[in-house]
Amino acid sequence: MICRRCGNGGTDPFHRVDSFERLSLADDPADPNCGHYYIDVVHVMRCAACSHRQEKVEKRSPFLTLREAQKELDSYIIGKG
Repeated sequence: MICRRCGNGGTDPFHRVDSFERLSLADDPADPNCGHYYIDVVHVMRCAACSHRQEKVEKRSPFLTLREAQKELDSYIIGKG
């Protein structure tokens, strides 16, 4: 990972400070799942050199419809997933 602020790319490691899940639409025509929805697992990483925080998408799970993605995300939040 390379820091977008200072350009640090490995001399000082990044540290995970938070994580969350979000829904996103695959709108890139080059993406084979274009038009589908993703549940993204996102880690917020902090640069050890300058303390800048930036997101790193760790995992993307595709779903055909928004309803399916929302149901999966909701089941994870309430502990049934």
